Amino acid sequence: MALILLLIAVLVGKWSQLNKTMEETKVKLTVSNFYNNAVSLRNLWELNDKPNYLTVDNIELSFTEFGWPIVIESRQINCEKMWFLLSGDQESSPYITLSNKKTVNSNGYNSCEYQIIDGKGLELSYEHETIHIDGFLTQVTM
Repeated sequence: MALILLLIAVLVGKWSQLNKTMEETKVKLTVSNFYNNAVSLRNLWELNDKPNYLTVDNIELSFTEFGWPIVIESRQINCEKMWFLLSGDQESSPYITLSNKKTVNSNGYNSCEYQIIDGKGLELSYEHETIHIDGFLTQVTM
């Protein structure tokens, strides 16, 4: 009986480690998708002679001075539409919560913080007309 309990304890510990690794991988893949899709949209901008606006997936987007895609509504980034454009497959990687916040270095743009899994997510911001996509992995302790 003690051997079975020990085996169960080891399996639960390994499952917890595996689950944590899977969560971190999901965040890293989402960050990678955001970046790759932003680069693809920037390339589309270049190939179309640097237009001021393009419509992609029924979303009208504009571009920063350096060609990075951005959806602006009411002088703020529309974080929901940016998620749709940059995440790729939203149904397999939805976000839990979304926060808009004002950043000092953003030249007037807000930034978007998507919490993908509890305490783990990514931040989309613009600094000096250049896109920044950063993942964050935090542990909340009570």
